[in-house]
Amino acid sequence: MPIPESQLSRWSDHGSQRKAISTHEKIRNVLDNHNWPDGMTREFSLQGSYSSDTNLPSGSDVDVVLELTSTFYADVSGLSEWTQQPILSGLVDPQWTWNDFRRETLKALENGFGKQAVSQGNKTIKVKEASTRLRADVLVCKGYRKYASTYHFVDGINFYARRDKRWIVNFPKLHDENGAAKNRRTSDRFKRTVRMFKKARNYLVSNGRIRRELAPSYFIECLLYNAPDWMFKTGFQATYSDIVNWMVQNDMSRLMCQNGQVPLFSDSPDQWSLRDAQSFGNALVDLWNNWR
Repeated sequence: MPIPESQLSRWSDHGSQRKAISTHEKIRNVLDNHNWPDGMTREFSLQGSYSSDTNLPSGSDVDVVLELTSTFYADVSGLSEWTQQPILSGLVDPQWTWNDFRRETLKALENGFGKQAVSQGNKTIKVKEASTRLRADVLVCKGYRKYASTYHFVDGINFYARRDKRWIVNFPKLHDENGAAKNRRTSDRFKRTVRMFKKARNYLVSNGRIRRELAPSYFIECLLYNAPDWMFKTGFQATYSDIVNWMVQNDMSRLMCQNGQVPLFSDSPDQWSLRDAQSFGNALVDLWNNWR
């Protein structure tokens, strides 16, 4: 039998924002009150499921971004040599590097929350959960500009994965802007559908039917962003069945992430495996056909 409408409706429920907002404010206050070196300008923002309004009732980690704005990386690889020159000639050596900025951010968080509450991860600085806050990941990054011409660029971020020893590029502002536009086009149904499919994934994981690593939340959101707008219907059963059929019956290999800048699938560790996405789709079909 198919998954009941009432079950899918519960899966689409919005998680509480209260503790996430408190966590966000506490981290912002700690960073704002730090005595930063002169010229180390920065921008603080919320990222992840709370930023995109797709968090679940169980409470996700709070992801925040701290961007060094006094310098940026200029990606001119898509330009001709003569177009690159005016951009490159205008760049100056930064007063503060990403490493300087990350060390200073770590100091600020340790001073504000205590060293025992702060640890260093591969990509983020982690702040432990406490009675008045959720777990938080602080992504320390610098600006990234992907130039399309001398005067036009896409605004992103650039950060270093310490364990992997490589730089990573992302476009969180574009991700959120595109998701908000999709939600408007679908009469506020896109984000509730993301929550529904993330909870379906959690159900499959808790019943031992798939590994959690098979379908990360970020990639689920990106995949659903690519589904045609007309599939996001008033009824949850119709939405679920249409999107799952679309997933398993179409070639997904050329889909892009929600930011529109990065392919969704590749062998890169920062992208999704097409085989994993197909396995996730098949598991969703089986869940629909054999619900009990």
